[in-house]
Amino acid sequence: AHSASGKLVTTTAHRHSHRHNSASLQAAGVSPQTHTTTMGRWFAAMGEKRSLEELVSEGDGKEGGHVQLKKCLSRWDVVAYGVSSTVGAGIFVITGQGAQAAGPAIVLSFIFASVCCLCSALCYAEFAARVPISGSAYTFTYVCIGELAAWFVGWNLTLEYAISAAAVARGWSKNFRLFWVQVGLDPPTWLDAVDVGFTSLSPLALLICLLCTAALLIGAKESAGLNKVITVMNVTCIIFIIILGAVHVDRDNWTIHAPPEKIPSDCDGSGNGYVPCGFNGILSGAIKVFFSYIGFDSVTTLAEEVTNPRVDIPFGVMVSLLISASLYIGASTVITGMVPWFAMDPDTPLASAFKTVGANWAATIIAIVTITALSVTTLCSLFGQPRIFFRMAHDGLLFKPFGTLTEKSQVPLWGTLFSGVSAGLIALALDIGTLSDMISMGTLMAFTTVCGGILVLRLENNRYPSLPGYLVIFFIIASAGLGLALRHFSDVPIWALVLLIVVVLVPTVWLCFQGRAEATASYLCPLVPILPLFGIFCNVYLIVSNTALSYYRIIIWTAIGMLIYFFYGIRHSTLRSWNTFRLWPAPTYSPTAGHNGSTFTPTRHSPNLQGQESEKDPLLAGY
Repeated sequence: AHSASGKLVTTTAHRHSHRHNSASLQAAGVSPQTHTTTMGRWFAAMGEKRSLEELVSEGDGKEGGHVQLKKCLSRWDVVAYGVSSTVGAGIFVITGQGAQAAGPAIVLSFIFASVCCLCSALCYAEFAARVPISGSAYTFTYVCIGELAAWFVGWNLTLEYAISAAAVARGWSKNFRLFWVQVGLDPPTWLDAVDVGFTSLSPLALLICLLCTAALLIGAKESAGLNKVITVMNVTCIIFIIILGAVHVDRDNWTIHAPPEKIPSDCDGSGNGYVPCGFNGILSGAIKVFFSYIGFDSVTTLAEEVTNPRVDIPFGVMVSLLISASLYIGASTVITGMVPWFAMDPDTPLASAFKTVGANWAATIIAIVTITALSVTTLCSLFGQPRIFFRMAHDGLLFKPFGTLTEKSQVPLWGTLFSGVSAGLIALALDIGTLSDMISMGTLMAFTTVCGGILVLRLENNRYPSLPGYLVIFFIIASAGLGLALRHFSDVPIWALVLLIVVVLVPTVWLCFQGRAEATASYLCPLVPILPLFGIFCNVYLIVSNTALSYYRIIIWTAIGMLIYFFYGIRHSTLRSWNTFRLWPAPTYSPTAGHNGSTFTPTRHSPNLQGQESEKDPLLAGY
């Protein structure tokens, strides 16, 4: 039934009328039949896209009725946010985790991960210039691919940000306790590690997540100002630490022989030299340290709060990534030169390295810097997730409370609370090694989608408009096959490897000969389609190199997200509320012979885009 305004309404009377009319029609010889386009409506709903022009209008504040975040951030606020989101865990925590897999070649792991991120960062920068809206890869996917893919990306982005904050918080708790040990105190071990059998709980990690959540609720501008000051101090101290550490470098540590018991069980190398675990060791290290770079993409979640997002967001993405990569490469080079990779503390690598060489005073300074750096990294990691929730709630795909803003500071209220509490509980229960493996999968999937989205936007085929999209999908599948073959290079025959390379090159060449769509933005990704394709290949290669346990986790998380989407999101999407699109249309009736031999032909109530009602037989008044 429709109201006077054309909106669909459901009442008890209508449902009774539905059953009464069904019985009346069947008595009259009219047989109901299932609507043949129901499945088509489902697929159409999952593939619907948001209008780029409409999103641009929202970002520019031209569309009325849209609840907007407060625009209060400058260009350098964005850069500071990107650097503080990125630098911290990679230097003070993840370097030790990655060195256990790659040895001194952890430097190459950082370089490989930074190249992969650079390709994705250039694509992110163009999207940010085109769509100045919070939501990051979720919003970009909604424009280019469709609703279901956007939900998939957005849901996994929430996992990315929550686990990122939890991993950093876990590292913060260990370094906080180490600091008190450095100054001569002996804090109780239960603050950082409470053994409960199957895991070790960290109350301090939960505490820092809750404190950062409270700080975020104060307001974006206030937290950004504090973050900017602390970030400048931290970067200055890190540069000083790198210079000081270079004095204590012993080159023999880069080629030292590891004891057999210290060589990882999955090492396919000799355990000696600069690359002790071979190329696969470099890749394993890249997967672990990749999580250190995810801060640059969270910059795009600030788009609605930046005064000039079309220029400042691309600038912030690129500058924060370049600064972070330089610091990572410098710090990992120094650490592996100060201490043999197999003797490195995986949880506190930098502070422990200085303590090993006898520079205890430097270790104390590093402990202080580590605490402040990881504090702002936790803060900034929690900053992005509520904005993803806010955007998804605004689009109708997530529950409405996540779209609620605080009255004074205009920040997402329930999204911030949920993000902080959930990240705190994850940090309480899981160790940093488990968390760093979990984070990479969701990040890599988002990066792959963004690179593919640029190809869909920038390439066109007038005769077959969908061809570029299908070629991108084919390239992703082919890249996964080639990635698996390279991962197990020694077990793959040469002819199979050559065949897979040809299969990857076919869509690559085909995409190079596609037409170029007219594009106008303050920043455009260069070398399209080669650079986005290279980014896709790198990301997919790292995805197929992940552990089986990471796949199980991402499958479970995705399954939970799909349940929410199909039971809530697809029915409340604003794309369906803007018209009278009905996902579950009323049954129609085929004309059959009546009792007197005449033909009865009822007219169905037709849901159409204009919200108009068509004429209908009185017997169908309940539909």
